[in-house]
Amino acid sequence: MAAAIILALLAMTAVVTTSAPSADREPMKSRTLDAWFTAEINATVTDDAGRPLPLALVTMLGNASSWQTNANGYVIISGLDETVGSYSLHANMTGYRNSSDEAVPVYPNQTTNVTLQLIGGTIYGTVTSASGLIPNAMVKLELLDPLETLVYSANVSQVDGNYSVSGMRGGLYYVNASAPDYAPQSKVVSLAVGGTAPALFTLYSPYGSISGFVFDSKANALNNTNVSVKVGQFTTITVQSSSDGSYRIPNLPEDAYTVAASRDGFYEGSIGGILVTRGNETGNVNFTLTEKWTKLFGTVRSGFLIPGVNVSIVGTAYYSISDSKGEYSIENVTAGTYTVMAVKTGYNSTIIAGVIIPVGGQTRLDVDLLRLPGAVLGGRVVDSSTGGALELVVVTIIDDQSAEMVTSTNVDGVFEFTGLVAGNYTIQFKIAGYRPKEVRNMQIELNDVINQTFSMEPLRKGFQGFIFGFDMAHSMMILALFLTIVILAMAVYLRIRTFQAPENAPAVYDQAEEEKGEEEAKGGSDDESPEQKKLRKTKGGGK
Repeated sequence: MAAAIILALLAMTAVVTTSAPSADREPMKSRTLDAWFTAEINATVTDDAGRPLPLALVTMLGNASSWQTNANGYVIISGLDETVGSYSLHANMTGYRNSSDEAVPVYPNQTTNVTLQLIGGTIYGTVTSASGLIPNAMVKLELLDPLETLVYSANVSQVDGNYSVSGMRGGLYYVNASAPDYAPQSKVVSLAVGGTAPALFTLYSPYGSISGFVFDSKANALNNTNVSVKVGQFTTITVQSSSDGSYRIPNLPEDAYTVAASRDGFYEGSIGGILVTRGNETGNVNFTLTEKWTKLFGTVRSGFLIPGVNVSIVGTAYYSISDSKGEYSIENVTAGTYTVMAVKTGYNSTIIAGVIIPVGGQTRLDVDLLRLPGAVLGGRVVDSSTGGALELVVVTIIDDQSAEMVTSTNVDGVFEFTGLVAGNYTIQFKIAGYRPKEVRNMQIELNDVINQTFSMEPLRKGFQGFIFGFDMAHSMMILALFLTIVILAMAVYLRIRTFQAPENAPAVYDQAEEEKGEEEAKGGSDDESPEQKKLRKTKGGGK
């Protein structure tokens, strides 16, 4: 009987132990985790900046156990009694302030997510230069702990030069500030748990820089141009220009440099004596590069060499008109791949795509033109006296509606009009040194192909004069004019000499004076008085 009573009491005790908790049971109490309970909690631990924290400890109120977060900063606590309602969790980690307690509800066969936030410290400061803000500065913060590596970084504000890093573990930090073109600077900062610490930096640049633009001869910006300077004996620094042609070469020691710019298809340019000083940028070192010579050339035919064909590069202002040999040439085109078009009245336009003009090279492209449907009138123009072909004769064809088409003969004297309709035509031929020729009433039927020889009579040439470029008559006129000018000049010269030195002037012949002298020599004239005769004799006796 006593044994039966003891067994009944044990059974009642077991029933009470496994029954559901009452409504007024404290929710924060923990129970022993059993494998047959189905609720679980996924606890993520972060710092106050939201970064997950591995190796943080999660503890549960009323339970001596603790759980450690994995490398991703979370841990799953399973086997929780769903009948409890909720569990109280908090996290802690060396160097951080503990998180607050979180009441986490649990449910049968479900996982409840919760984030526990630890409170870290903050390091803040500014990064500037002696002259003001430094763009693109960076701060790196490294925990000085031999057992663990923690590295933080911050971009410095380009507005006020400030930076701030929160959620950091307390301890000693190695803080480094750096920026392009400036010497880096470092400091050791002690950060209390959950506290704040300043780290202020003023950077100084030991280097200078060179900047500018690269253009072509038409003032277009050249991108992807190599711009380089030689630093010392063995080091060359090279950068490439951007889409607007600008370039910048940083981190140059103080010195005088020669800057060179080079690009495929252009001749290299260089500028010497560019002075670089510490902490300063030498700007406006601009280049204008000259493109290397290129050439697109060839001949145009349609069974014969065709002059007067317009060969152009589509999309550009480059073109060439074929000459009497049917040859065309387009030079100084920027290297690339182009579409070429050949056009002449009476022929179908020909378009050729994918024509490659290499850098600093030449491309030959021969073009064949197809006649338009209709009649063809062509032929050969020759010298009537020699039978030789006449080149560059202007040939005009006029239909019975007075509409004209003009062409010229090629090097072989050949010309051609195509796409003609049936009708009556007049053909005119003109060239310097020959009599113009006109052939009327040429009847052409549909689809005729006419090929004739036309002769032109040379003009009669006059006698050639002895002065280059003039005939004999004009040469004599020029000679007479020259002699007249010479005689006139001599007369003027002699007249001027007479006024300047009268005693040297030629004597003037006076016949009356000469006759009077002769009479005096013979004894005087009849009109003399006795006294005059006596006086004359006296003078004569004294000789």
